[in-house]
Amino acid sequence: MSNLDTASYNRQGKVFHAANVAAASVLAVSTTMTGLILSNPYGSGKKFILVDAMFVWTTAGAAAHQIGHAMGYSQTAVTHTTPAIVYNADGSGVSSSAVGLVDVSSTLPVVATARRWFGGSLGTAVSPYQIVDYPEGAIVLVPGSYWHLTTVTTTAVGMGSVTWIEVPA
Repeated sequence: MSNLDTASYNRQGKVFHAANVAAASVLAVSTTMTGLILSNPYGSGKKFILVDAMFVWTTAGAAAHQIGHAMGYSQTAVTHTTPAIVYNADGSGVSSSAVGLVDVSSTLPVVATARRWFGGSLGTAVSPYQIVDYPEGAIVLVPGSYWHLTTVTTTAVGMGSVTWIEVPA
């Protein structure tokens, strides 16, 4: 059971989510990332508490591989190459109040580091399931930090999503 009261935060309009709308390649950590990238702009005045992250394969990988969370920090802004749409988690549509910026492709100022693994594929077949991680407050993005899905050596192709709560820093 989670200590996060996501429903209360959602009623307050503080919960947001984003997802790929087409299959994307999740890569090993690099400054040029694709897949799903969430950034908290430096000076935003908000902390982002990750509620969940999900990945589902659409294409078989070339070899066994893992999916995990990576995080980085810089006072230099992320370059948003291919933005994704951020939605209010309460079902009211596209968010005009979210501070979080989500991309399918972006250039990061500093290479992130892998922080937490939550699943993977054992071989070259498409995994018939989604993998989901519920960090329950264990992953927080302070202003200037960014998060993305990552692999180790083999690219994973599929769909990802992320849900987060925005609270005062």
